[in-house]
Amino acid sequence: MLEAPEFICYLCGCTIQKIPENDQMSLSMDHVPPKQFYPKQLRKNEDLNLQLVPSHKSCNEDYKLDEEYFYHCMYPVVERYNPNMARLMYVDLLRRSQKVQTQIIARKLLQNIKFITEGGIHLPAGVVQFAIEEYRIQRVALKIARGLLYLETNRYMPLENAKDIRLCLGEEEVPELYRLVFKASLLKGACRKIFSYKYFEFDTHHLFCMLFWESFMFCTCFDSPGITSAQ
Repeated sequence: MLEAPEFICYLCGCTIQKIPENDQMSLSMDHVPPKQFYPKQLRKNEDLNLQLVPSHKSCNEDYKLDEEYFYHCMYPVVERYNPNMARLMYVDLLRRSQKVQTQIIARKLLQNIKFITEGGIHLPAGVVQFAIEEYRIQRVALKIARGLLYLETNRYMPLENAKDIRLCLGEEEVPELYRLVFKASLLKGACRKIFSYKYFEFDTHHLFCMLFWESFMFCTCFDSPGITSAQ
């Protein structure tokens, strides 16, 4: 009888025990990107072969609220650049609105609405500005990039090895280095209308260009020293 494979958690780098001490340390296969980023209606209509990476249940759950926050915060960007996809997301958000954590996020976003910019400019009627918790958005993007790196190399990447992360809302905002990466690499992704990426490795650097809902891109760079191989 074959033994079950041994995994390391792509988020903490520790071995996932075959017989864990408790349920929180058990194996939890995590979707990259999170499954909730795919509107439920789309998941029903398409046969999605979503990518999975191993993690501890507790490590995975530590990001759950931030992933929900990411989905809600970035919806207005998708609405601006990809209205067709935004309609699917809107239906999904209405469905989720009955959940307690969704109501908490919605209230927090509404509390951070501004009608006057930091420079003192009064916004036109019907136009508002949201104060977004940038750290939480970046935290999710880096988690996804680390999952992709695990898929690409079967290796764990410590979070502290992240050297650059930036949100790009248009091609003109993408730095030249990442533009070169985009030109030189193949586009990948299980469902590209939701998420696609390009990966490039040179010297000790790992670069990702990650496109979300065909609306905006996160560019990230990791340095490889300190990476340990998965078992």
